[in-house]
Amino acid sequence: MSTSSPTPVLCQPTSYQLPPPPIRPKIEVDPSRLRPTSPFEEEDSLMGTVGLELTVFGLEHVSPDSARDHLMRILNELRNQYEFPPVNVRKADASSTLDYAYITLSSSVTSPRPDILEDLRLILNTLPNIYAIWRVCSGRDRTRRVFFSFSTDGEARSMLTPLREWFGARRFAIMAERITHPPSDSQTRISFDLFRESDVEQVLQTPPFLRGSTLCPGRPRYIIPKYGGEVAIGGIAGLGNLESCLNHHIQRDFGQDAIAYSRIELEDDVYCVIFKDWTTTQDFLKKTQDGLPAGWFTYGATIGKPTLLFSFNTQEAPPNPITRPASTASIESPVQVQFDAFRNEALQFTSTLNAALDRISLVEERQERNNQKLSRMIAAQFLIGDLNSDLLSHENEVHRLNDRYDRCQEQLCSLSGSSSDAHQQLTSSMQVINERRQVVSKEVESLRSEVRAIRHKLLSDSQLTLPSPTSTVTSSSLIRQHSPSSEGDQLATPWPFKDNGLMCNGLKSPSPVLG
Repeated sequence: MSTSSPTPVLCQPTSYQLPPPPIRPKIEVDPSRLRPTSPFEEEDSLMGTVGLELTVFGLEHVSPDSARDHLMRILNELRNQYEFPPVNVRKADASSTLDYAYITLSSSVTSPRPDILEDLRLILNTLPNIYAIWRVCSGRDRTRRVFFSFSTDGEARSMLTPLREWFGARRFAIMAERITHPPSDSQTRISFDLFRESDVEQVLQTPPFLRGSTLCPGRPRYIIPKYGGEVAIGGIAGLGNLESCLNHHIQRDFGQDAIAYSRIELEDDVYCVIFKDWTTTQDFLKKTQDGLPAGWFTYGATIGKPTLLFSFNTQEAPPNPITRPASTASIESPVQVQFDAFRNEALQFTSTLNAALDRISLVEERQERNNQKLSRMIAAQFLIGDLNSDLLSHENEVHRLNDRYDRCQEQLCSLSGSSSDAHQQLTSSMQVINERRQVVSKEVESLRSEVRAIRHKLLSDSQLTLPSPTSTVTSSSLIRQHSPSSEGDQLATPWPFKDNGLMCNGLKSPSPVLG
C-alpha cells in the first residue's frame, strides 16, 4: 500500500454562498451502521486528520481511480438539485482498487463546518447502493474487516494461502489483505477487507476450519462517529455509569447547552460526546488536554484523556492505562495457557463429534435409500401380482376358446350330407373364435412382457434380489397339448391347431396361424 496521500480533486460549484453554521448540530442515528471496533495504520493529510471527512461506499471499483471518479460524477449530478460548497474528493489509496473514497470541504471553507458535510452525507444516503459515514479513523476503512491472529510471523504467512483459498471457495470477494503487527498486540494478524458486510457476518458465524483446527476470526475495535468532531473519553469501564456525571460537569463548566448528544459505547468503556459547535469542542479539548479535572470525581478515579473520536479510533480505542496492570505477562500467561488447552480440547471434541455426526448422517441416508428401494419393490410386487391375476384370467379365456374351437371342429366333421347352411354357420363361428383367440393371445404376451420388464427394472435398480412371485403362472399352463413347444415364454406361433389342414368330407377346416 502506498504511504503517500492521494491528491484530492476539487469538486466546485459555479456559485455558492456559505450559510451560517447552525446553533446546534442535527444528529441522525442509523442503528444499522453502528458497531464497535478500532484500527492502526498511516496518518492522512487534510482535514481528515481531525475526523471532518466522509467515507462514501458502494462506488465503482474497476481501477484505483474509478471510485473517486464515480463519486465526482455523483456530486456533479447532485449539484443540479442541491447547493453545497466546493469539496475535495480523494482516493482512499493511491494504488489499490477500493469501493470507497473520501470527501472533505475545500480550503475555501476556512473554518470547520461538520454541519455541511452532515447534510451532504444524508443526501448521499438517499441514493441506491450508496452509503456514507463519518470517517472512522486514519488509514484504510476497517468496517468490513476480519482478521486472524497467530503467535508468530512465520505461522501467519504459512496460513495466508489456505485462507485465500478458503475465502475464494465461498466466493467472498476480497478487497484487500495484509499481514500486520498492531502495536497493542504481540501477535501477528492476517487481515481481510471484504466488499460485502454479509460476507463478514458469514465468516464470523462459520469460521474457517483449516489444518485440523478452527481459526477464530476477529474484528477491529472502533466506534463509528455520529457527527464530525465527536469526542471520546475511554477507560471508564467498571466505574459505573459515568455518562450523567460527565454530562453534569461539562454542562456546569461549558454551559447548559454545550452538549448536543452523548452516549456510552464499547461495552460501557467509552464516553462519547458531541458538542453544540466546533468552538465548544476546541475549548473542551484544550482545557482537558492533560486529563479531566480531578475535582470531577470525588472518589479519585483517573480515566483516559479526552480526544477526538477519530484519533481515539486510530489508536485502536485504547483502554485506560491506569486500570490496566503494569505487567500482564505473569497474570495473563497461565490463563492463556489454560485457555489454549481448553480450546484445543474443545476443537478436538468438536472434530470428533462432527465426524460421528457425519457417519450417522451417512448411515441414515443409506437407510433412507434402502427404505425407498424396499418400498418400490413392495409396490412392484403388488403390481406384478395384479398383472399375474390378469394373466391367469386371459389364460383361462384362451383355454375356453380352444375347447369351443375343438367342439366346433368336431361338429363340422360330423355334418356329412347336411345342408350347406349348417356348414356355413359352424365355419363362421370357428372364424370368430379364432379371431378372439388371436386378440387374447396378444394380450397374454403383452402382460408377460410387462411383468418381465418390471422384474428386470427392480433387479437392475437394487442390490436386493427380488424373490420370484408365487402367483406367477407357469408357461405350461398356457399351452395345451396342441403346442409344438413346451416353453411358455416363446410364442412365435402361439396357439397352433392340431388339425393343420385336416380334411372332413371334402371340406378343409381353417387353420389360422396366430402371431
